[in-house]
Amino acid sequence: MDFCDDTAECITACSAAGRLSARIIRPANPVPAPPMVVLHGISRNAGILAQLFAPEAERTGRTIIVPHFPEKSWPDFQRPSKAARPDQALLALLDTVAAKLPDCAGPVDVFGHSGGAQLAHRFAMLYPHRVAALHLVAAGWYCLPDDTMPYPYGLAPGTDRFSIAWARRNADGLRDFLGLPVWVYVGTGDVIRDPALRRTTTLDAGQGPNRHARARTYVAALNAAAERHDLPARARFVELTDCDHDVVHAITHNHLAIRVLDARSQTV
Repeated sequence: MDFCDDTAECITACSAAGRLSARIIRPANPVPAPPMVVLHGISRNAGILAQLFAPEAERTGRTIIVPHFPEKSWPDFQRPSKAARPDQALLALLDTVAAKLPDCAGPVDVFGHSGGAQLAHRFAMLYPHRVAALHLVAAGWYCLPDDTMPYPYGLAPGTDRFSIAWARRNADGLRDFLGLPVWVYVGTGDVIRDPALRRTTTLDAGQGPNRHARARTYVAALNAAAERHDLPARARFVELTDCDHDVVHAITHNHLAIRVLDARSQTV
């Protein structure tokens, strides 16, 4: 079955970066709150995530937007790079959604798992004005708000023209980014150094040996950077008990979707 089948409300946006489609889950009784964008990881299980988040749209009155990055047209989607610009495609999608559904205009909450968490936090660093809140689940690694680490691990300029420009772009919006509420979730069992995990000596030393350690490092780095900018610490570290890297397990056994949609009622 195609991701955008006849039973799903689907919106497709075209941009210079490429086509991007998303399922739009509309509640029967919408409330005035930002839509929630749900980004899949490298398993590209957008259809499953749409099914698992759909009940939360009805329960909370929130619109859910679930993009799908097909492997054929988007072999690389986890971060903006020389090879791909998923950030541009996501911007075009959000603009298209807002044009068709005016109540969905404005900043959005963004949820991302694994590779989707990579894209989510890098998108928010580049476009903090387009994001209301971030929910990051077990990214393999992060871009730290640290000007001593070279891009893409941190914000120090790299050795090539691309890295220099992107480090500057991320640094330009850093203060606004640090003002966003951020929840970082990771399973207590997400400590396996599987083949999908990026492993380098520099990364292990700077962020930790596994996703659990790297999530904790990232939250500490965000809150330390906020303090340096005289901002309140708005990042939270959330452990998912007896959970590994399986997002379906996190949703069905750790109530992750419920926690994410209810987080807006918390004070950060």
